[in-house]
Amino acid sequence: MVKQVWAAALLLAACAQPQSLPVTALTTLTQLWSTPGFSNPESILPSADGAFFYVTNVAGEGDARDGNGFIARMTPDGTIVTRDWAKGLDAPKGMALRDGRLYVSDIDDLVVLDAASGAEMTRHVVPGAKFLNDVALAPDGAVLVADSGSARIFALKDGAVTEWRADAAFDSINGLLPEPGRLVVTTMAGKLLAVDWTTKAITTLASDLGQADGVAPLGGGAYLVSEWPGRLFEVGADGGARVLLDTREAKTLLNDFVLVGDTLYVPNWGPGSVTAYRVAR
Repeated sequence: MVKQVWAAALLLAACAQPQSLPVTALTTLTQLWSTPGFSNPESILPSADGAFFYVTNVAGEGDARDGNGFIARMTPDGTIVTRDWAKGLDAPKGMALRDGRLYVSDIDDLVVLDAASGAEMTRHVVPGAKFLNDVALAPDGAVLVADSGSARIFALKDGAVTEWRADAAFDSINGLLPEPGRLVVTTMAGKLLAVDWTTKAITTLASDLGQADGVAPLGGGAYLVSEWPGRLFEVGADGGARVLLDTREAKTLLNDFVLVGDTLYVPNWGPGSVTAYRVAR
């Protein structure tokens, strides 16, 4: 997530350093390829059959209602199949896929697209939302969407949008990762959290992760977490973290990624690319 007007508010989080606790299993990264030609890509999601990826492109500011946003499709080897597969969005960010429907957050709307054609099927206004971000699927069938601007998670179920959970711990909430028993959450206040599906109790898994964005499981309670200005952390089950990648000097942003097998696919809002890395542990 990139939004200039939040820069001052999040400066403290951006300057925070990762914890010095040891990480029990260390991960290595090898860059495979990087494909340019995107316009502020924010998130990436595999198709149902894994043949291609959807890539959201904000194409401007993260809160601009300009109609410039679009979704591209690319293959797992980095080839762009259709750059403007779905057009007419404002600032599309997070996505989730189920039963032929692609759910996309778009500032304060949750848009449902036909996953085959890209045509808009329906649009749900999220009351009170300020800056919708990542999208995820809950075990009960609800579609969850994080609101970075109001410290809340909303749920779409049976055609209605309601508040699912609100808490001060969700300050600048960003990424959502469903797991058995819990929802793992990143925040741009540097937190990695877990929310119990049943009780909705919140547990802090790690902190001091800067402006955290994407999250993916490594197994054994470890995670990859990106900080969108350009750091990638490995977070151990003990909450310790280390920096695997730092691209801040190169001004390569690391946004809401996806790990498929041993390959990490990372959208780079700037300079407008998608980069793939081989992950080894």
